[in-house]
Amino acid sequence: MEPEKKSNISVWVIITLIILALAYGAFKYMKRDTTPIETTTPAPEIPQETPTSMLYKDGVYKSLGNYVSPGGAEQIDVTLTIKDDIITDATVISLATRPESKLNQGKFLSGYKLLVVGKKLDEVVLTKVSGSSLTPKGWNDAVAKIQTQAKV
Repeated sequence: MEPEKKSNISVWVIITLIILALAYGAFKYMKRDTTPIETTTPAPEIPQETPTSMLYKDGVYKSLGNYVSPGGAEQIDVTLTIKDDIITDATVISLATRPESKLNQGKFLSGYKLLVVGKKLDEVVLTKVSGSSLTPKGWNDAVAKIQTQAKV
């Protein structure tokens, strides 16, 4: 074969290879994944408190609290409103019959609400309120009964 023909064939082979390479590149470019990539970050999940995590059912509960004074057995009438395990309202009625017990239950009534409203039901234990040290025992007794009533 003549050298000029060999040269022409080589040029055509090279041109053909270049065209094939370009065609392959164009094919790959058109075939690439055009699915958009998500660039936003999803909001973090905020855990929600579920009813199963609550210890007590919401509601209004009533119980008599018993305790013993030096004069004998005494009682107070306790009503609590519970919402999300928190005491949202409390009412105590004195049921004392003896003068000393009436006085001490009156002291208790003057100061207990500040110590219990807004607090968790399972965390409210009173020891001495406004100088009254026995009436809180009646309170604690009534609260224990209410906890049993309100248990989930």
